[in-house]
Amino acid sequence: MNETWDEISLKKLIDDEVEENLNLEYKSADSLGKSDGKKKEISKDVSAFANSDGGVILYGMKEYDEPSKRHLPEIIDPINRNEFSKEWLEQIINSNIHPRISNLIIKPINISSHNESVVYAVEILKSNTAHQANDKRYYKRFNFESVAMDDYEIKDILNRAQHPVIEIEFKIVVEDYEVKPIISLPKIQLLDTKEDEEPKIKTDTTLYVYGFNNGKVFANYVNCFLDIPIELIREGDYKKSEMIEIDDKKYKRIYCDNTTRDVVDVKNSGYLSIPKYGPARFEPILPKTRSKLTTVLFNNDVDYSELKILWTVYADNAEPIDGEINMEEILIERIYPE
Repeated sequence: MNETWDEISLKKLIDDEVEENLNLEYKSADSLGKSDGKKKEISKDVSAFANSDGGVILYGMKEYDEPSKRHLPEIIDPINRNEFSKEWLEQIINSNIHPRISNLIIKPINISSHNESVVYAVEILKSNTAHQANDKRYYKRFNFESVAMDDYEIKDILNRAQHPVIEIEFKIVVEDYEVKPIISLPKIQLLDTKEDEEPKIKTDTTLYVYGFNNGKVFANYVNCFLDIPIELIREGDYKKSEMIEIDDKKYKRIYCDNTTRDVVDVKNSGYLSIPKYGPARFEPILPKTRSKLTTVLFNNDVDYSELKILWTVYADNAEPIDGEINMEEILIERIYPE
C-alpha cells in the first residue's frame, strides 16, 4: 500500500498514464452519492477488493471517456469534503458490507487548487473471509471491474481462514568486523616489525529470509524455494543446488524451511566450546509472527540494480504462494566494528 499519498503522487499517476489494474481503481467525484444506488456501488467495489487481492480505490480521479483510453486517469476530479466527509464514507462502507472489513484505511488527500476539496484513497487489505455487498451478493475484481462470484469462489475465500498465509520477508545486513586470531599467542617483538599493526577488517553481506504468518492459524510446516541470481552467490556455495534460467537470467534455487535444532550438549576442546545439536524439528509459526527461515551470504560489492529474488512458499495444506522482490527494495542494515 502507498502510505505517502499526496497531490504530487496523484499527478504522477496521470503523467505516467498508470492504468487501472487488479489492485487499483479510479472513481470520479460523482461515484459518491447519498442515493441507495450509489451506496450499493460503493459496497460492491470495496468488497470486491477485499475478496480479491486487496488494493486502493481513488475516489476523485476521473478516467478518460474515450474508449481507447478507458481505465487511464485523465484529471483530478476532487470531492467536496463538507458534503462527503471521510467519516461519512467510512460509515457507508461499514454499514453496507457484511461482515465489516477490518484494517480499512481512508486517507483524505488535500487538493491545493480547490478549497475544502479532497481525493479519498481507500486502502483495502486482502481478507481472510468473504464479504457480502449491500445487494446480498459477493463480488471479486476481474478485468478492471467488480463481478459477481461463483459459489466455488466464495467457498475458496472462506477457506482462507483455515490455512496459514505465509509472506516472505527479506533484510540485508552488511557487517564490518575485525579479524582476530582464534588463539592468542605471545607476541615476539622483532627489530624490524611494527609494534602495532593495522587491524584487518572483513565485510560480510548476508541476506536474512523470514516467514511471516499473516493467517489466523498455526503454520506447522513451511517450505520455501528461493531463486537467487547466480552473481549474488559466493563461489563454492550451494554447489548441489539446482541451477535454473528465467528470462535469460541464471538463478540458484535454494531450499529453506521452519526447522530448528536444539543444543543438547557442549564439548570443550582446548580453547573452544563446540555445541552438539539434536535432530532437526519443525517449529510452528504463530499467527501474526515471523520466523527466520535461512540466511544466505552474498558476494560483496555486487550491483543490485535490475536483480530480483523470486520464491514459492508452501505451508501445511494451503495453496502455494509465489512472489518476487527487486533487490533495491530490500532494507539494508549496516553494522560497524565497535
